[in-house]
Amino acid sequence: MDPGRRQRIQNGILRFADGDRGAFQPLFDDLWPVLVAFTSNGLGDQAAAEDAAQHAIIKVFSRIADFDRSRDGVSWVLGIAGYEVMTIRKERLRRREIGPVPLDGVADGRANAEEHAMAEQLRGAVLAVVGELSERDRSALAYALSGERPPADERSRKQRFRALERLRAAWRKAHG
Repeated sequence: MDPGRRQRIQNGILRFADGDRGAFQPLFDDLWPVLVAFTSNGLGDQAAAEDAAQHAIIKVFSRIADFDRSRDGVSWVLGIAGYEVMTIRKERLRRREIGPVPLDGVADGRANAEEHAMAEQLRGAVLAVVGELSERDRSALAYALSGERPPADERSRKQRFRALERLRAAWRKAHG
């Protein structure tokens, strides 16, 4: 994403959050392609990506009055979109449509250098937070990070669940 678009999105979010209704269409026009590209990278299926982008943009506009002005608008929007991608992936897993997706599969080969750099930064941030967890939690999360199929027994499932909860708490502490 070029810096000009990023700044237009930030300004549009701030204007719309302040009640300027004229900011809606330009903000939507700048956000939509970014959201569809982001969700496409995370899901790989165009129809599901557009559904996730649509859910995300509805949440963005419904919560825009609560936007924290000290935050980066694009990061805030992509965080909401990431949650929508994660939700669709969980739904697919529950329906057994697909297997677990490793973190390496997020960025595809067609991505440009900036997207690769962002994916590597994200991967580094995740691994840094995982590195702060206990050995027991790291071993419980090893399957998710490697893309291997985890054991199906109840004990392993609960260990993974608890490790993921601690990972989420550590991520929030480190990155908000």
